[in-house]
Amino acid sequence: MAVDVSVQLTYVVTWREVSDGLRMQLRHSTVGRWAHSVLCGLGALLGLVILADLLTGGVSAAGWGVLRFLLTVCLLGVAFHWLMALAVLGYARHMGEHRVTVGASGFRIVTERNTNEIGWQFYGRCVEGRRIFVLLTPDVWGAGVMVLPKRGLSAPQDCDRLRELIAGHLDAV
Repeated sequence: MAVDVSVQLTYVVTWREVSDGLRMQLRHSTVGRWAHSVLCGLGALLGLVILADLLTGGVSAAGWGVLRFLLTVCLLGVAFHWLMALAVLGYARHMGEHRVTVGASGFRIVTERNTNEIGWQFYGRCVEGRRIFVLLTPDVWGAGVMVLPKRGLSAPQDCDRLRELIAGHLDAV
């Protein structure tokens, strides 16, 4: 007789979980890390330009222009993240309550509007956060993302069972 080792999650997606999932996707994908490094380098360079401008006699019109540009880039980065999270949240909320079964063969996702089965081979790695598990595809973009909120588990021991299932099939980051 086979023992059922599947874990079930039931949840309605929240903005916080989507936002955390997208942030983890960027942090743990090759392209996301590269883009973050470029933006930090650009910010450091612009900061040095402003500091040099201040040390040589005050902020000139060009210095104010650089400062406004840096502030605009930062605000656009935050706004872009919020808008992406809201777009994904809108889609997830449209699907309704998610009932996810994680088992030996993969994932079975049942919502009010859709049923989907995904094998383990679709995902390449998993990142665990304080509130969520984030499964990522193995491509450099980490484009395929599945967020599994821990609050969707029915019992505390289910978190350990889910962690074991994921570790048995995917690489941890």
